[in-house]
Amino acid sequence: MSSRCKRHFGERIVVSVRRSPVAQTRLGITVTKRFGNACQRNYFKRIVREAFRSSRHTFPTGMDILVKPGRGALRAKMLNVTEELVSLVLGAASECF
Repeated sequence: MSSRCKRHFGERIVVSVRRSPVAQTRLGITVTKRFGNACQRNYFKRIVREAFRSSRHTFPTGMDILVKPGRGALRAKMLNVTEELVSLVLGAASECF
């Protein structure tokens, strides 16, 4: 099993998953200034964090999850991000682990 994994693209988010050196599942969020103004970047990070908190129990342990905004991220809503996060992470985990 490799330490690197491919990116998985959704409509609103892009997810990269790899094995973590610790037993916890951890979240990283990367949003550049090209995404939008500070309010839009903070809103995106806030909904991704909440989506991760609400669905953390469905993920396998020992994963590092990196989330970046996709093309439709500016109009993303909490429910859409949660659904995409769960489906992309579980799909990536099945390929990588």
